Amino acid sequence: MPKKNVIKKSALAPTALIAGGAGFIGSHLCEALLSRGARVIVLDNFNTGKDIHINHLLQNPNFALYNVDINSGLPPEIESVDYIFHMAGLEEYLFSKELVNLTALLTNAVGTKNLLDLAQRSNAKFLLASSIDVYEGRMSQLELEEYFGSNKIDENKYMLTEAKRYAEALVWEYYKKNDTDLRIVRLPEIYGPRMDLSSSGSLGTFMRDLIEHRNITVTGEGSNKEYYLYISDAVSGILKALFNENSKGTIYSLVWHQPTSVLQLAYLVKNVADREVEIIFKNDEGQSSYKPAPKIPDLFNLTQLGWDPRVELKEGLVKSLEYFGYKSNVHSFKPAELIENKAGVESVVTSTIAPAEELFSLQDVKSMSPIVQAPSAVTQPPQPVTASPAPVSTVPTFGNNAEIANFKTAQPKIKKSRPSVFAAFPFLNKFRSVAFLSFLGVFISALLIFLVLPIAQTYFYVRASSTALNSLATSVGQLDSEGVRVNARASYKNLVKAKNSFENLKWVFVVTNKKDQFESTDKLISSLAHFSKSGYTLAEAIKPFENLWEVVRPDTTTELDPTSFENVKTQVEVSKNSFQLAVADFKNVNTAVLPAMVQEKAVEYSKTLEIVSKGLDMAVPVLSSFPNILGADQSKKYMILFQNSNEIRPTGGFIGSYGLLTFEKGKIKDLVIDDIYNPDGQIDLKGISVAPSEQIKTFLNEDKLHIRNANWDPDFPTSANTISDLYYRVTGEKLDGIIAVDLYFVQNILRATGPIFLTAYNEEINAENLYERAEYHSEFNYVNGSDSKRSFLTVLGGKLMEKIFSLSREQLPQLLAEMGYALNDRHLLITFSNDPINELLKVNNWDGGLVNTTSDYLYVVNANLGGTKANYFVKNNLNYQVVSVTRDGLLRGVLTLNYDHTGTDSAWPGGPYKDYVRVYTQNGAKLTGAKIKVNEGEAKDIFKDIVVSTDGNYITFGTSFTLNPTEKLALTLEFDLPAEFTISKENKEYALYWQKQSGTQIDEYRFSFDVPFGHTVNNITEGLTVAENVITSSGVLNTDQKFYVKLQ
Repeated sequence: MPKKNVIKKSALAPTALIAGGAGFIGSHLCEALLSRGARVIVLDNFNTGKDIHINHLLQNPNFALYNVDINSGLPPEIESVDYIFHMAGLEEYLFSKELVNLTALLTNAVGTKNLLDLAQRSNAKFLLASSIDVYEGRMSQLELEEYFGSNKIDENKYMLTEAKRYAEALVWEYYKKNDTDLRIVRLPEIYGPRMDLSSSGSLGTFMRDLIEHRNITVTGEGSNKEYYLYISDAVSGILKALFNENSKGTIYSLVWHQPTSVLQLAYLVKNVADREVEIIFKNDEGQSSYKPAPKIPDLFNLTQLGWDPRVELKEGLVKSLEYFGYKSNVHSFKPAELIENKAGVESVVTSTIAPAEELFSLQDVKSMSPIVQAPSAVTQPPQPVTASPAPVSTVPTFGNNAEIANFKTAQPKIKKSRPSVFAAFPFLNKFRSVAFLSFLGVFISALLIFLVLPIAQTYFYVRASSTALNSLATSVGQLDSEGVRVNARASYKNLVKAKNSFENLKWVFVVTNKKDQFESTDKLISSLAHFSKSGYTLAEAIKPFENLWEVVRPDTTTELDPTSFENVKTQVEVSKNSFQLAVADFKNVNTAVLPAMVQEKAVEYSKTLEIVSKGLDMAVPVLSSFPNILGADQSKKYMILFQNSNEIRPTGGFIGSYGLLTFEKGKIKDLVIDDIYNPDGQIDLKGISVAPSEQIKTFLNEDKLHIRNANWDPDFPTSANTISDLYYRVTGEKLDGIIAVDLYFVQNILRATGPIFLTAYNEEINAENLYERAEYHSEFNYVNGSDSKRSFLTVLGGKLMEKIFSLSREQLPQLLAEMGYALNDRHLLITFSNDPINELLKVNNWDGGLVNTTSDYLYVVNANLGGTKANYFVKNNLNYQVVSVTRDGLLRGVLTLNYDHTGTDSAWPGGPYKDYVRVYTQNGAKLTGAKIKVNEGEAKDIFKDIVVSTDGNYITFGTSFTLNPTEKLALTLEFDLPAEFTISKENKEYALYWQKQSGTQIDEYRFSFDVPFGHTVNNITEGLTVAENVITSSGVLNTDQKFYVKLQ
């Protein structure tokens, strides 16, 4: 069959490759994926696959078919895909022995390896379809060809099982050694439309008998058991296994909890017949009777998968028969006793028709979960060959089969007497009076009613509420308003019941003198109830954001409704009221008297209250500004700056690339990623002249300002205005906002999106190798103008934006979480032009601006002006010591900046680190000393070289130095703090705000405060420690630090 279409991998449309896609299961999988918008490539050699299964898909532009044998290699046109389903070789045993020996074994060996190699190259998620028969096996005393039986079908089937075991072992090795993103799904007998009646175990045989108007023949006693699964349940399970975020390295067995006996199947088929059908039992003497009882597959991880079979056996049977044109008599079947002359049999077959489960999302999910391997024969060593069981020469009776036997005998019942407890313990006889036993009964009943029952009820309701609250958090992250509403209501109802039950235990706490514990626990439950109620009303406020991801994506037709944001503001205020009650109740909780386990949960809850409080305060401004930001009324254009942190600059890094993101009526109208040297080249061509800072002019020898150097001001809104002005001079276009990101932001986002393959560089970029590859691909010799080569960050930025906007709603919680961390850690800076939301950004320190504070302030700003990416090699350590040097309590700051260049040579992109450093502190500080020391040499006094200037409310001390590879440098600045910070009788408090620089993440810091003579510590913030009258804190400066000291 010729190739009908070729599909290229695209970040906006997931591409799935299905080996064996023309088969029974594979064709259904194709339809499911295509219906969800995926692109599908099928590889099939049509040994078992059929044209008729997929002919109706050939006209679909998202479908491509290759008639190939995967054992001979994959088509060269297929360079990379997103997902791989290995469905090939599942039905090979239906054909000749030779076919099994050659094709099936190779398909599960060479073919599997070819597909795994493709998954490795393209970073695709891989799924191997295997069989639950890998649990089975027997050792044969016959020659190897009859290893699993004497008839051809059994022999071929179990030979394929050996092949599947090998395939699983091969997949397992790829996971262990290459960390390939893979999982295994073991399937039972699958039945449904398009099934081959020669397969699917006894069910297929019975269905053929029914369709061809024959009586149903059962070989032997019919006690053998088999697992069956309807095709839609199989497809649903396969998709969930591939797209579940925690499925990497996991084995799933998709089966019902119990198998079905052959006899049950026979009566089930008989009862849907449209005519009278007899069940005939056929003696199996002379044939191989070896049918091992099916081992129960491991089902422990199906709950984590979120999968349950929906289609009962009867419903699936009726649908399957309808596909073959057979009209079933669905009204004749009722659970009843099945009685035959051969034996007394009682078998009940029930049926509950359930709708087929909606398919799982197709979008990729990055998982860091450890491997969970279900036990199987894959990792077991070969067992020694033993003799097979002796064949059964006669038809056994049903007496030994517990499930289907129901004999009644005339044997008399034997009564077994047990010794009385009073006989065993004679001293208890005095308590046998009716009065005592009555009292004992009343006492036990009272104990149950007034103690045990309330404890059990409280525990049950609290546990149920905890489960609902966890689900509530998930629903909020996924912007699922209905999920929020349902879980919040469930939590609230359970908490109200828990509170009522717990109040019945008050007498216990009073008697045990633990009234404080009761009141605190009662207030905690009450607070949680109000919190849940707040979540219920907040569900309405989530609605405008519920489909926002679908609205903004350029590949959808969903439109933005601006009024939806305005209408829910009232719900936010109502939610705030309930939330304030929750906060008020929690303030009355004394966590110290709570049990240890509850204390931990209470601390977590306290932090949750702080986060939610912050979120509710932001809700109304966000609801007001969001439609405007998304261009509801007029088009909005935003510039995204990609800053390379390996060449540190004041706002995060050197600007090597930028993007232009345009919104119109709530949707992305355009997204362009380009090198910064293209607009900068236009600045030179058009003669646009804006004076740069003295440092840019001196160290970079540039007499005019370019966009790449325009982020010189550490206050990002100020730098953003400068960049916006330059861009307007170049293009005549006004920007509505500027967003800056650094390499750490990209690294965090890659954790949410998963790796990205850059075709231009022929390599995969992930969160672990981003920094190293960015350093490796750093380019020095740029050519100004539109013909310069696109830089690494330009290509990466474009692919990253594509990947972000292709994420599913299920992946949003992780993406939003990473963006939240980036805002707090100053790896994502945002400022808008004339939008009220700027105030919100400023209050939360998300605009990248200088923080306004009246306390002591410290902000160290480094700028690499040497044209190298040396910051990849330079390690920073900052030490700030505050001491009192005079009797009047005047405080002095001693700041030591340690730089360690770990590079070994001057080769590009490393080399010397030419740094201009500025230290921001409160206006009024006075510099008293400055020294610099290289390695173990003598300290050099550079007091006269320090540039002192003011920037807004702050004073800055600036200087420059060059640090060569392998060198270490220490820069020490001493300055007296402003007089208002002097420790005196009137002022016994000290506070510090230490702002971190954007683009940094692993700088180490140490803060110390020497308690002035005659004072002791009264109170300090969490994280500070006191030893010998010195207060200290140390760690990694990955976010702003705030310290407070109160003396006495």
